[in-house]
Amino acid sequence: MHMDVVWLAEIKWDYLRTRKQQLIRRRPEGTRILYLEPYVRGRENRYEVREADGIQVATVPFLKAIPGGPLRALLDLAPARGLVDTLALKRARRAMREAGVPNTPMVITSNVFAAPVAAALDRSGIVYDCNDAHSAFPGMPSWTQQRFEDTCRLADRVVVSARALGETVGAIRGSGDGVEAVGNGVDFPLFDRARHDLGEKPAGVTLGYLGAIAPWFDFAAMEAVAKAHPEWTVALTGPVMQGADASLASLASLPNVSVAPAVSHDDVPAVLHGFTAGVIPFRYDTLTRGVNPNKMYEYLAMGLPVAATRFSPEVEQFPDAVFTGDDPAGFVLACERAIALGTGEQREAFADRAATIAAGTDWGAIAHRFWAVVARVAGR
Repeated sequence: MHMDVVWLAEIKWDYLRTRKQQLIRRRPEGTRILYLEPYVRGRENRYEVREADGIQVATVPFLKAIPGGPLRALLDLAPARGLVDTLALKRARRAMREAGVPNTPMVITSNVFAAPVAAALDRSGIVYDCNDAHSAFPGMPSWTQQRFEDTCRLADRVVVSARALGETVGAIRGSGDGVEAVGNGVDFPLFDRARHDLGEKPAGVTLGYLGAIAPWFDFAAMEAVAKAHPEWTVALTGPVMQGADASLASLASLPNVSVAPAVSHDDVPAVLHGFTAGVIPFRYDTLTRGVNPNKMYEYLAMGLPVAATRFSPEVEQFPDAVFTGDDPAGFVLACERAIALGTGEQREAFADRAATIAAGTDWGAIAHRFWAVVARVAGR
């Protein structure tokens, strides 16, 4: 199948191995990708088209959330946003010419701020890959919700990664027609090899978290666990997002809590190998309700039992492997259940069951379903 795709993205191609990268790396043979990434202050922004990992990439000045100040105040004015959108459209068309993209490519967007660009491009169809409640992120401008709704209505199909997102998108579009669920997953072969190759697990009990440490992290729940079980090590690994520093510093002051920086995707299995159980302690809000956490599948692929706060319906899919609690006390109990399965004679039998669950969510199968939706929209 030959298909030209322009992907309007909300993150840099080389930022993290996220859903977008996983799907694009598993694209059907013959699919050519032009990945238009946003301008990000403080990072390299290269407007010329370049080759990267078998695709073409260029920076486009899409609007994104900007911290408070004169520029943010300026972009809160519709005429100023219109000027930036016009510039972004010119840059997108220029990149398409440089990349040799034909006049009517398939457009995939995961960036609600690119809605005016997506609407103005000649295309064979538009698919919106919706994997977040964008307007619910901290610091988003008031006009983010309108961009989100515009994108939902513009798309021929909306692919949602979580059930709650499907409900939201269906309400905006007026029905569930054209809304398809394609969840998140795990690079299962990578994690399964590591599970068998890394040997004996370290001694002791480590309750571990790997991922962004952000304002939606439930620090109170994590602190309750650390204090209830001072004999456990609580290990947090990942980038610290703006707004979480003070709460993290308080949690890290506990003697059994450690914090480590982010690691590359290829190094994640080695970090998880040191965990007895994995945790996902998120606060319940509009943002987290629509989260289908990749880390849950990664934990399971490494044979780890999981404890989570009950922030999303997605964490209740596997009640024999993922234990949930509604409040700090309930989260402590969930962690105790997870640790019990991650130690002793039950550990190996549970690890095999958990890995079997994760195998059914391999990114290969996820990508096949996603690209099948795109092909239907493109008429292929």
